[in-house]
Amino acid sequence: MIYLCLIFIPPLYFLIRQKWLGFILNSVLYGIACLCVLSMIGIWVAPFFWLLSVGHASFTYRKEASLQHADMIATKMAEKMAETLRENKNS
Repeated sequence: MIYLCLIFIPPLYFLIRQKWLGFILNSVLYGIACLCVLSMIGIWVAPFFWLLSVGHASFTYRKEASLQHADMIATKMAEKMAETLRENKNS
């Protein structure tokens, strides 16, 4: 579901995450893309701004996902080390 949000309405991703600076930047890029589509002259320029908007949102999403994954791995490793230390202490 989040991927659909990233592709079709990237500013909504930042609004949901309450990242206000990213929301403002992404809204400007997405707004320019929409205005270019509405004016038939700029229809060839619109994909450039839309791709910038989607790329910005996707990059932020991947960064958050990798940080969450690294935190999960670090927690599991700490639990495993504590368990090993307890076993060695009891032996």
